[in-house]
This record gives sequence, C-alpha cells and structure tokens, in this order.
Amino acid sequence: TRSGMSENLRPLKDQFKDIKRAFKKHGNFLPATIDEPPEEPQPPDVDKTEDDSNFDSRNLSYNIEPQPDTRPYVYLGPMLPRVERNFFRYFLDGSIRTYYLGEQIEGSRAYPVMATEVASAVVNRDENGRASIAEFQRKVALLVPPHPPMSDDTWNELVSLKESIDHSGLKAKLEIIPLERQEHREGVDLRTSLAGKARAVMHDIEHLSAVNLRRAMGEWLVIDGAIRKSKFLELEQTIGLAKSFSRKPVFSIDGKRPMDVVSLLSGLEEGHRTIVFKQKILQEEVEDPVKRSVAFWYLRLRSGRGLQGPLQGIVKVDLHLPKDMLGADDVVLVNTISRGLMAEKYVSPYPTPRWHAHIYPVFVAENYIKACMYSPMVFRGYLA
Repeated sequence: TRSGMSENLRPLKDQFKDIKRAFKKHGNFLPATIDEPPEEPQPPDVDKTEDDSNFDSRNLSYNIEPQPDTRPYVYLGPMLPRVERNFFRYFLDGSIRTYYLGEQIEGSRAYPVMATEVASAVVNRDENGRASIAEFQRKVALLVPPHPPMSDDTWNELVSLKESIDHSGLKAKLEIIPLERQEHREGVDLRTSLAGKARAVMHDIEHLSAVNLRRAMGEWLVIDGAIRKSKFLELEQTIGLAKSFSRKPVFSIDGKRPMDVVSLLSGLEEGHRTIVFKQKILQEEVEDPVKRSVAFWYLRLRSGRGLQGPLQGIVKVDLHLPKDMLGADDVVLVNTISRGLMAEKYVSPYPTPRWHAHIYPVFVAENYIKACMYSPMVFRGYLA
C-alpha cells in the first residue's frame, strides 16, 4: 500500500539526513537544484558502451572454429523449442538508477556526491513455460570519491555512520561505497567515475544473484549483456547475451586479411551463426582472464522488414571456453545454445526499442525490476 511504502522508505530518508549532517559538519554541502535532472542520464547504448571496454583496436579476433566453406557462417537447422528441451531455465538482468545529490565544498576542494539504486532479478521458467522470480537483489548506496579530495575528517565521519547503519538492524540500509583511486582514470571527471562505480556495484549484485541460484545439471542461465568481469567466468552453464555489441573488433579468419564487424555480419542470414572467435592477447593482457578465456560468436535472430541497419536482429553470445580450438563436443554445444536462442525470440516484446534482439524472459526480468525500484522523485527529496 502507499502508506506501507512510506513507512519502508522512512528509515532510508533518516539515513540520508544523517549523511547530510555529516557533510555539513565538515564543509559546505550544496544540494542539487530543482533544475538538475532527477536521474543521471545513461549512455544512449549502454550494452555497446560496456562491450567496447572488452575490446582494443589492437586486438585481432581470430577463429577457434574451422571455417566450414568460403563463408564464416554455420547453418543451425531447426530451432530448439522449450517443449522439446527446456535448455535455458534462468534469465538474469540488472538495472540501475544513479542520482547526483550535490557538491561538497571543503576548503579549496569540491567534489560531487551521488547515490544509486541497483537491482537484479532472475526469472525461472519451468517445464510448462510458467515464469516466476527466482531471485531478486536490491542495493541503495551513497557513492563518494576517494580521500583526497574528500577530507579525512569527513571520511572518518562516514565510516562511523556506516558502522552505525550496519549494526542498526534496519531492513533497508544505505550502503556507503567509496570510489577506489584506481577506478578514477586521469582526465575523467569524478561525476562520470562515480556513475561508473554504480555500474560496477550493479554487476556485483548480478553476480550474487547468479551465485545464489541452485541449478541442476542442464539448467542454463542467460545473463543479459556481455561477460564483463572475471567473477562471471566462475559460473557454469552460463552465457552472456548482448542485444547490442561493440563495433571495435577486427576479425582475421585463418590468418587472412582483417575485416571489421559490419563486413563480417552483413552476410549473416537468419538461422545462421558465425564461427566462434577469441581475441588475440596483447603482451600486457596476458593476465586478463576475460580476454583469455571468453569465446564469442554472433547469431542472427531476425531479418526482413522493420530492421534499421545490417546489425539489427543480431546478438552476440559470450561463453567461457578456455580451449584454444573447438572440439567436436564444443561445436555441438555452441549449436545447441544457438538453436535454443533462436526459439527464445518468440514472443517478441515489440515495440520495445530493441525488440529485434530481445528474448522475452529477459524482458520480463527488466519489467519486474523497474516495478520494484523506488520512484526517482523519492531520491530527489532525500537531500533537498
């Protein structure tokens, strides 16, 4: 009920008031004005932006699966519907809302203060096709820069508050998360780095949601988006599914002349996938577990009218595969995953903007999260 929601939010509001007092005690806190956007704008294509971080223009992607003929594509045959084999049982998505709360001024230094609400949900689909929520995680956090620029006095005050909140027994707790110094790149403003920290927090709870699942053998998990962190490599029977992906990869098949991603995918027909690729590891990346052990390929789910460009209707699939070359069993697995994904394109969540690359259970997870997150107007009022 509305009154129940108000009661649930009251402890969070009180925690934010304590934070406000702590900042004012050691400086001058200037809250965001009414003209500020209630929520930090996200990049226009978050999936592509995140996948960009997985690639470097110097990395050639090479095939670890032999090219079947003159074209680097594999025909999959019939799709694999749920009634034949319920291959994908779990579907995970995460969401984020980030807010600029204001500016703290301490002597000659000033820095932004931000808050974020992150959440993740896992949809479980049973043998009869019924969907239910298997796991839901939520976190509300205050995001602060390192010290300096934050003074030691303010930081110590926040640490004391954090300990008090941690031991309060409240159901809804505000976490206080500092930006580590190595997470702030030179030349990037602090506000952008703090927003990036919020995304890292979201990925952490996505991983936690996946770990909490008790999956049996053969119950595969689809994570919305590319595999971004090494901790996701620990998850067995898991793929990353990117509805939008980086344009940076350059492909060399059997050592031939490199081609860009559009050239590779422009001839990919519906019901076909590309052969499987990995990235060539640069000398300074030999310890990067993601680049070393993530294999990927592209699959065209849809073609025809209604698509706006050659890359629409295509998804990128990431799979943990440490081998240097695919064996026969690996090829069977890649084909099974791809055939299962072909069946997942029904029903379509049209007119959602990325309907052409969406699979419906992930769409369900997205909408569940959005319904559970707090209103942006609540956050706007916290430090007013």
